[in-house]
Amino acid sequence: MLSRTLVAIILAPIVASAGPIDEAIPEPWFKNGASPAKDHCLAGIDTEVEDSGSPNLSLKCAEAVEGFVGIMQSFAADNYLGKRLSFSALVKSEEIEGGWGGLWMRVDGRDRRVIAFDNMQNRSITGTTNWSRYSVVLDVPEDATDVAFGTLMSGKGQLWIAELKLEPVNHETPTTDRKKKLEPGNLGLKR
Repeated sequence: MLSRTLVAIILAPIVASAGPIDEAIPEPWFKNGASPAKDHCLAGIDTEVEDSGSPNLSLKCAEAVEGFVGIMQSFAADNYLGKRLSFSALVKSEEIEGGWGGLWMRVDGRDRRVIAFDNMQNRSITGTTNWSRYSVVLDVPEDATDVAFGTLMSGKGQLWIAELKLEPVNHETPTTDRKKKLEPGNLGLKR
């Protein structure tokens, strides 16, 4: 009986479907985004997934509108200076259309200057997908002041994240930084 219970708890997030969204987001997380999506879409906890034993964050838009909706938090970079930082989570999507979803992370310097950034736009999550682990990995240089991270979605559909991890990784782990270019591009100026 115990093994069946454990299997049920482990598989619960995999079989859960869209449930009601409780918009009481646990601190220090908060809703963010760009209007009108930020105002029209829901951001919070899917209570059916939570009741099955999986704390989660979920974004849900009944229709595709301009902008995006997200949930995020930020903190001082002091404890991670000189390190490579990974934000990862299990992510599931349902019928994301007319947009995309993903995880994101940004490292800021003085005067809110963006030093490193990745929002998964170049490997976005669309349509319906099962739970899979995704990650964004950025360097936190010595002049960094803040790190912000979270999840975002544009378009219509629903996105869930669970089993979140924010941790330093070794420098052999490749970064996913969209700002960092290793080689010059489009020297032929092709359109």
